Amino acid sequence: MSPAAAPSAAPSAAARASQLAAFLVPGVALTLPSGYSFGAAVLALASLVFVRQWWGRSWDRRALAWALMLAVMAVMWTMSFDDWHVRSRSDQFVKYALAITGLGFLQTFAPRVRPLGWGMLAGALGAGLVAVYQTGWTDAHRANGFTNAIQFSGIALVLALACCFGVLLLWRSLAAWQRALGLVCSLFGLLAVILSDTRGSWIVLPFILLIGAALLWRCGLRKPVGLGLLAAVLGIGGLVLLKGDEMAQRYHTAVHEVQSYEVQDRHAAETSVGQRLAHWHLAWHMGLDRPLTGWGLQGYIAEKARRVEAGEASASVLPYDHAHNELLDMFAKRGLVGVALLLAFYAVPLLIFWPTRKRMAQCPGTPMDRQILYLRMLGILVPMCYIGFGLTQVFFAHNSGHLFYVYLLVLLLGALIGRERALLALQQKP
Repeated sequence: MSPAAAPSAAPSAAARASQLAAFLVPGVALTLPSGYSFGAAVLALASLVFVRQWWGRSWDRRALAWALMLAVMAVMWTMSFDDWHVRSRSDQFVKYALAITGLGFLQTFAPRVRPLGWGMLAGALGAGLVAVYQTGWTDAHRANGFTNAIQFSGIALVLALACCFGVLLLWRSLAAWQRALGLVCSLFGLLAVILSDTRGSWIVLPFILLIGAALLWRCGLRKPVGLGLLAAVLGIGGLVLLKGDEMAQRYHTAVHEVQSYEVQDRHAAETSVGQRLAHWHLAWHMGLDRPLTGWGLQGYIAEKARRVEAGEASASVLPYDHAHNELLDMFAKRGLVGVALLLAFYAVPLLIFWPTRKRMAQCPGTPMDRQILYLRMLGILVPMCYIGFGLTQVFFAHNSGHLFYVYLLVLLLGALIGRERALLALQQKP
């Protein structure tokens, strides 16, 4: 989204592959079937084809930290925790391993901010168009893209917020039509969330807006904060006008379902909210019974069936293989070991990307670089959104959840390292 100086020489094939992956990971994540895997495949393939050009070069410490985290998680997802020697059928190990090679590749062939920005725009716009088509021209009563409605709405919200941050932070370097396009694409992303008819994603929005506003305010960006809050107020106002009655109805329905569950209505666990409460109650008590390493993937299913048969849990939990809460699901299946690793999986990118004053002042005497701040804000946006989504959904139970999280953060880190090196090189020129 941000203009960049023209390179002095034509980019190499490896550099073009890097830019293409940066565009595709967000750009077609929700627009095509398995779209979230296209950019990941390009990056993985490029890291192998051009391995001789990046292998053996020094790694940035932040990249090493993220690569180590990915390696640990790759092993964890592979282990079923049913027994020490039992492996799950998950293929996440290969995908995570290729993400690590992709990270090594990106430290030599870093993507620019522009293809990432355009990818966010294309992804949000595409999600909105898919949602409009599915709800307007098919029999679907709500938009689910090519995954399920909850995953679709969560990723769409990330893309919409990324567009908003891009417009606010890169405002000065954007032409008028680019600003307008960014706002339109962010609205299409939010439209996709609305048409998905899900509630979980909206829980995240106020926290992201407050944290984002606080961070930008600390960085001295008072005007973008004001504009962002104004846009949020206008957007919420428009949403209330368009969907106010429906939102109120869904709120009252949720309250009624919670109250019904609390009084032990025998049908309460079959409702949307009641079923989640039943899952959470079961997962919590299963985790308490085996707190260190949990019941394992197969053990979780078997023990759940046993408790349902014994009348200790509702039969409504049987069709699902997860607990509709990321942390509780991990606690029941992999115990405190899994919970600790999952929290680290969220925390490491937050620590890497968090825009402290010291980090934003790496080049003394020069104004704060908006592109670096943009990359850092996106780098914390992704894990914060996933934390929120995980309250009501197990995002990592789905391939889309893994690939979007891992590969987008790999690309953002590669772009951040590349941008910082470019600025340092410019500063050192006589």
